[in-house]
Amino acid sequence: MLRRDFTFAKYLELCRRIFDSNYILLTMEQYFTLRNKPNKFIIIRHDVDYGNDLSYTLKMARKEAEMGITATYYFRTHDDVFKPDIIREIADLGHEIGYHYDVLGEAEGDYDKGIMLFKTELAKLRQIYDVKTMSMHGGPLIKGMNAATISGMLHILGNVIRMRKVFVPWASKDLWKKYDFRKYGIIGDAYLSINFNDVAYISDTNRSWSNTKHRLNDYVDGNTNVYIRNTDDLIGIIEREDIQRMVILTHPPNWRDEFGDWLKWLVIQKIRNTGKACLKTYWKRDGSDGS
Repeated sequence: MLRRDFTFAKYLELCRRIFDSNYILLTMEQYFTLRNKPNKFIIIRHDVDYGNDLSYTLKMARKEAEMGITATYYFRTHDDVFKPDIIREIADLGHEIGYHYDVLGEAEGDYDKGIMLFKTELAKLRQIYDVKTMSMHGGPLIKGMNAATISGMLHILGNVIRMRKVFVPWASKDLWKKYDFRKYGIIGDAYLSINFNDVAYISDTNRSWSNTKHRLNDYVDGNTNVYIRNTDDLIGIIEREDIQRMVILTHPPNWRDEFGDWLKWLVIQKIRNTGKACLKTYWKRDGSDGS
């Protein structure tokens, strides 16, 4: 019998093991606020990138709340993702809502336009929730491109063939080399404000816990990296308390139970990873590091 990882049932098993462990669960806001942090803690963080993610996100938020787990959900503010009723329900379940920003790419590298867009989008999200923390969206595609569906990837391929612009060379976190996000009421950035020599960063990007060769922007500076083959490995780390402090990032659409849906997403991820490998090769040849 095929043993499938990255099912929603497997994610719930991970949550149960975390809840039953000796780790203290923190939200991002609690991490940045607490002066004396616990010796052992886990931050569960989710990124909500596209409209297709919302049904998986709401399902995940509801089940976490039922289990007594509080997580941090980072939302983009594009029209397909920004659904106030859904965001409000997730907040009412007790979860933290944060801002998943991607403004420098949308402003095509113009820092002044980028900060204006940042303020506008943050204010939009704060109409629903008093946002205190944020994380950069690491997707390399220009606004309007979506690699979460087969049709979206075909659209991207068509633009590549026509030699039209598809990828952005800017990382939005670089905006803070010129500006100070604390002036806008943000107390911490999920990438920039954590000491990743002290806190392990564990991410399911690319539907893999350790497949960093296909990651373009989803990585951190630090020496706490650990090789994790699958979710059972991560559960074992938690049960043995091998790592004292960690951030676990998951993307809700990576966790699917129904076999056809699970298989479709597996195929999409394989295609996306091939595209990312090609992009990395291009960036290297072009003299860019892709960050």
